[in-house]
Amino acid sequence: MDPAERDANLVHGALKRRDGDYVSVLVEVACASPPDHLVAVRRAYCSLFACSVEEDLASCSAFEQPLKKMLVSLVSSYRYGGDCVDEEVAELEASRLSEGIRKKEPHRDEVIRIVSTRSKAQLGATLQQYRDDHHGTDFVEDIESQCSSQFAKTLKIVVWCLTSPEKHFAEVIRQSIVGLGTYEDMLTRAIVSRAEIDMRQIKAEYRVRFKTTVTRDVVDDTSFGYRDLLLALVGSEEEGLENMRRCIPC
Repeated sequence: MDPAERDANLVHGALKRRDGDYVSVLVEVACASPPDHLVAVRRAYCSLFACSVEEDLASCSAFEQPLKKMLVSLVSSYRYGGDCVDEEVAELEASRLSEGIRKKEPHRDEVIRIVSTRSKAQLGATLQQYRDDHHGTDFVEDIESQCSSQFAKTLKIVVWCLTSPEKHFAEVIRQSIVGLGTYEDMLTRAIVSRAEIDMRQIKAEYRVRFKTTVTRDVVDDTSFGYRDLLLALVGSEEEGLENMRRCIPC
């Protein structure tokens, strides 16, 4: 199964079964891959299930507004994939994000428009401007400290998947392992989908945040052939260690 068909099936399962972290699945597919991949997923979804992702999502009773509006906007988006940014736009839209947080209204239409349409480069510039305007405080930090709704929690995942996917997937791996038992669907999804994209960065992020390694946690919480498959996809921890060294300031 190619990646587009794999992700189309993940999205369909998330919308129909609504089990596990199904909201994260939708955001990951919409935001953590290049724009052309999302188009391929939408095309595969139509071919496999005789309807569109947008159609199924818009009619899904599990989501209420404004969360549904943001999710539909995300899966419908086709972002510019280049590196060009407009600093004036970044300054303006950073103030729009700031206003939404200050008034505890992260669900504002302008916030949804910014995160669902702007290129990853442009959004990165906007978030940097936000940090500059708030004396180094990150937009995600403000979401976590000032907003507690399901929409706000999902918005955090959206921002991470668009600008720092290694942070999100390190957290998914950790959540799938800690506590009693292992959430195999979460763990498999995170490792399989990112093995050839940014696993090195994920391993480095995991070390820094959780003071252990992906390999060690996989070995401790899985067994036999499943463990061996995951370890093969994760690869050597030395790669992650080298990235970690680059992340730590001198």
